[in-house]
Amino acid sequence: MHELTNCPYCGGDFVIKEVECQGCKTQIKGNFKVNRFHMFKPEELYFIEVFLKNEGNIKLMEKDLGVSYPTVKSRLKNIIKTLGYKARSGDSEDRVKILSALSEGKIDVKEAIKNLGENE
Repeated sequence: MHELTNCPYCGGDFVIKEVECQGCKTQIKGNFKVNRFHMFKPEELYFIEVFLKNEGNIKLMEKDLGVSYPTVKSRLKNIIKTLGYKARSGDSEDRVKILSALSEGKIDVKEAIKNLGENE
């Protein structure tokens, strides 16, 4: 399925004229505006749902998703970029690498703190 949110020719907004249930084939006709969340894959929408449920608390998201802090931050950055925003400059790729190395046991907390301090 191809997902377009704007006209590739002029950039104007699309209006959906008809939708159909894939199960029972019920059809609804009208004018439905496309929203920005149509561009996300199901797993990204789930991530957004978990983010909202946890009020943006990364620690709770780690538990709910069963992933590390760097993984949550990386997924969040991708969603921010998909929406057309720029990720904060304080969250550099080096920071994610340091935190990933910490979560994988490649470095200890002392070394991570030292390295994070050097990147600010």
